[in-house]
Amino acid sequence: MWTMKGLPKTLLSTLLLVSVLTLVRAAFAQGGAQAFLEGQHQKITALLHQPSSAARDSQVSAVLDRMVDYDELARRTFGQPCPDAVPSCTNHWDGLTGAQKAEVSNLLHQLVSKNYQKNLIKTLDYTITYKGTQAQGGASRVQTEATSKLNPRDPAVQVDYVLLGSSDAYHVVDIITEGSSLTKNYYDQFHRMLTSQDQGYSYLVRKLNDKIAQL
Repeated sequence: MWTMKGLPKTLLSTLLLVSVLTLVRAAFAQGGAQAFLEGQHQKITALLHQPSSAARDSQVSAVLDRMVDYDELARRTFGQPCPDAVPSCTNHWDGLTGAQKAEVSNLLHQLVSKNYQKNLIKTLDYTITYKGTQAQGGASRVQTEATSKLNPRDPAVQVDYVLLGSSDAYHVVDIITEGSSLTKNYYDQFHRMLTSQDQGYSYLVRKLNDKIAQL
């Protein structure tokens, strides 16, 4: 049986080097995800401190479009892949036509983007602390904590961001607020609608349009 003592020095050195490089790459990837997220949030915060205007809102939307992978987010809300908290789910995404996939992706883009902007405006009165990154399958989960500047005694709000990618090509694919996953919440709602005899796809689209109109 081989032991570390029994390994030739050259082989042992190679194994140690590979281990160190693996750890360095993992640490860099995780740190890169947090740095990317911080950079995008700083851009948006700077824009939101400007006077409200259509041009400003358009710029915020452009940054969010680079930051969030809305197509991947849409797939996850329809069960491709299953939300982490639902290990076995129905893959509704593959049951949609190409036109339906484009339709719901566009609607979720509008809905998530508008909600995200509203929440970011609210957090202008909060101090955001980045708490590090954890590997989550093939993704990186960046942990943040929001503390009110106006009411410091209020409980801090935990918001985590799940990102895919590497270097400057990261994209947010899920947002987890106080343990509640955005994609799982939507999946639960969509699954109920699509499996109810009196609802279905048309009903789901109508509800998405209603939510967008309310924002």
